[in-house]
Amino acid sequence: MTPKPLAPLRLFKVLILLLAYLSVSVAWLFFGARHLISSASDIEVITGFLGTAIWLISSACLLLAITRKPDHPANTSEKHQ
Repeated sequence: MTPKPLAPLRLFKVLILLLAYLSVSVAWLFFGARHLISSASDIEVITGFLGTAIWLISSACLLLAITRKPDHPANTSEKHQ
């Protein structure tokens, strides 16, 4: 089975989402988390580590969702006994 070509609108959506993900990642890791983790307040430090953990988990889930191969449907033509 040959892969279907990527439609221009779908390619645009994928590239815009990729740009948004990279922008948010750079903003969080280089500006938000760095400031929060090096803060003197315990709550800001905890927020920085929790935000980074949430970012890491969501990045892993996004990677799995993108790279996962679609499941094959079950063969429903067989009769159940």
